[in-house]
Amino acid sequence: MANRAEGTVRGLWRSLLVVAVAGTAMMWSSAAMATITQGDFSVFGFFQSRWSGRWGESSLKNNGVPSKSLATGAIPSQVVISPGVPASYGNGGSFAFTRWDLVQARQIGDIRPDYHFVKNYKFFGRFDTLILKDADFFAFYRPWYDAFGSIKGMGVVPSNLGWYPYSQNTLQQEYFQNNLHEYYAQLNFTDNFSMRVGKQEVIWTEADALSGTEITNSVNFMYHWDNFETPEYLRENLNMIKFNYILPDFLKTANNEAEFFWIPGDWYGDGTIVNTTDPRSPWIYPGALGGGGNPTYSMFGQPVGEGTFASQPWHPLALVTANGAPVSLFNPGVFLQENVLSVTPYPTNTIQNSEFGFRYSSLLPIGNGLQASFIFLYEDRLSTPGLCTMCATPAGFTEAYPGIYTSFTQFDFGKPKIGSVVGTERILLSQAYQRNPFFGSTGTYYDKDFTDVVYRYDFLYAPRVGVSLANPKTRGPQLGLGSWNWTQETRFIVAGDRPTYIPWISKQHTFLTFQYVNTWYPSLYGDAVPYFGNFIGKIRPDNNFFFLAATNWLMNGQLTMGNVFSWDVDDEVGNYTITNTYRYSRNVLFGLNATWYLGQSGRYTDPFAFSRDQTMNEIEASFTYEI
Repeated sequence: MANRAEGTVRGLWRSLLVVAVAGTAMMWSSAAMATITQGDFSVFGFFQSRWSGRWGESSLKNNGVPSKSLATGAIPSQVVISPGVPASYGNGGSFAFTRWDLVQARQIGDIRPDYHFVKNYKFFGRFDTLILKDADFFAFYRPWYDAFGSIKGMGVVPSNLGWYPYSQNTLQQEYFQNNLHEYYAQLNFTDNFSMRVGKQEVIWTEADALSGTEITNSVNFMYHWDNFETPEYLRENLNMIKFNYILPDFLKTANNEAEFFWIPGDWYGDGTIVNTTDPRSPWIYPGALGGGGNPTYSMFGQPVGEGTFASQPWHPLALVTANGAPVSLFNPGVFLQENVLSVTPYPTNTIQNSEFGFRYSSLLPIGNGLQASFIFLYEDRLSTPGLCTMCATPAGFTEAYPGIYTSFTQFDFGKPKIGSVVGTERILLSQAYQRNPFFGSTGTYYDKDFTDVVYRYDFLYAPRVGVSLANPKTRGPQLGLGSWNWTQETRFIVAGDRPTYIPWISKQHTFLTFQYVNTWYPSLYGDAVPYFGNFIGKIRPDNNFFFLAATNWLMNGQLTMGNVFSWDVDDEVGNYTITNTYRYSRNVLFGLNATWYLGQSGRYTDPFAFSRDQTMNEIEASFTYEI
C-alpha cells in the first residue's frame, strides 16, 4: 500500500534505529557548550553547520515499461491488457561506492537560557515566597534551517515515481524549524521536595537504547534520522507536572526517592513519529512494504517495484481485475486511484486524556549496593493502525472488502492522467488509541570486587500493545476479523560500562560499553505483522540484539573518537558507526562521522530496518562554534 499518513509505527519501531548509534548517543562528544553569566541569568549553547552524504544507493537504469490499455471508446470501457514492467536499478548496497547523494545541509542553533528567580525564599531578591525556597526557569531553543530542500528541489526521490518539486510552503514546513524544544520552571520547596512544571522529558531508564521503560517522550524521525543525533534532540517534549520527593533512609536502604508526573492531555505520538508519505525526504521511513509481490502503479500507469516507503509513487493507482487473477489480454483489468485514509482522530489534548507515571528508587543492601527503580506508567502508547473493518461505507462507494471501498464514479485525486483509470479505491485505517498500563524496573550495580564493571538493567512488561494482523495463508488482510489486536510484550536489557586502559590506543582510558536486548511477545498471534501493509513480513516472537561501543580520548583529549558495532542476532544485520570530534580551539570544534550498514539485505523480519538501510550508509561533517 502507499500514500500512508504521517504518523507512528508501534512496537519495536518506537525506538527505530536508535540502536544504530546506541553507544554513540550516550558517549558522542557533542559541543561542550560555553556559558555566559550575568547575575542570576546565564545562557549557553552553540551554532553548528552539518553536511551529510550517502553511498550505497542504486541508480535508476531505465523507466521500465508502462501498462498497456485497450481503448474501446468511453473512458469507463477502457481496460488494461498488459501490466507493464517496473523500472530496473543498478547495483546498490553497503559496498556500492559509485553513487553519492547529498542528504543534509543543516544549520543549527542551540540556545539554552537559565534564570534563577527565587533564592532563599526571595522572589527576585525582594518578595518573600514563604514556601518556595529556590527556583529556576530553563528553556531550550533549537531553530534550524536545512538547505537540502532548496539545493535539491526533488529531494532524493527517483524520477519514475511521478513526484513534483518542493513548493515553497513544503520547504518551509519540512526544512525550516523555529523550535522552542523545552521550557520549564524548576521549583524547590524544601531540600526533599521539588516540582518541575512545563515542557520537558522524563528519562527514567538506565539503558542506553531500546529501553523498555523509555516510552513517554515519543521519538521524532520526521526531520532527521538518528545518525549522529542525540536522543535529547529527537525526543518530543511534553507539557507535564513532575514531582520529586526524597525519603529518609530506612531498613538499610538509602537514596530513597519517589517521583510522579502528570501529563494533563498533551499527546504527541504513539512512540515513534515517522514520515511515511513523502519519499522526497531523506528521512522517509525505510521500513519494508509488500503485498504478495503485486506492484503499485504511478498516476501514468507505470508499475513500481515497491519495496519500502521510500519507493511510493505520487497519487498511486491500484490495478484490479474482476476475478483477482493477474492482468492479461484474456483477463483485463482497470485502474483505481488509491487513497489511504486514517479515520481515527488523534487523542484530544484534554484533562480527560491525562497520562501518569510513577517511579520509586532505592539503593538496596545487596552486595556493594544495588540501585533499583520500580516504574508504573499509564499512557496512550504502542497502538497499531489497521483496516477499519467496522467503518460505514463512504457515500458513493461500495464495500469491496471490510475496510476497502471502491467507486467507479468518484476521483479523489482529480482528473485521471490516463484513460484506464475508472474510479477510486479508498482504504480506511483505524488506530486503537487507548491508555494502557506499563510496568518496568531499571537500575545499576557496581561490581568492584571482580570485574570492575558497572552493570545496568532495564525491564518492561506491557500487558496490552497493538499488533497488525495478516492472513497467514494469503499474507493479505485478515478480512472480516479486523486487522489488529492486542498482545503482550516484554523487554529485558542488561548492559555494562568499564573504563579500560589500552596503551597502544590512548594514554587515557578507553570507555567500553556493551548492551544486550531481548524482546519477547509471550502471546503473539501467528499472523502478526509489523504494521498494516507489510503482509509479507512478520513479527518474531523473540528477538535478540546487542551492541559494543568504545570511546577513546586521543591527542591529549582534543580528539574524542567513538566506535559502535550493533547487531541483530536473529536477522544477521547491523551496522558500524564511528564519530570523531576534534576541538580546534576554545570555541571551535570539527566533527567527522560515518555509519555503515552490514549483513543480509532485504529482510522482512528485521524489526530495526537495518536490512533496508543498506542504501543509506552516511558520512557527516560538522563545524561547531560555541557561544
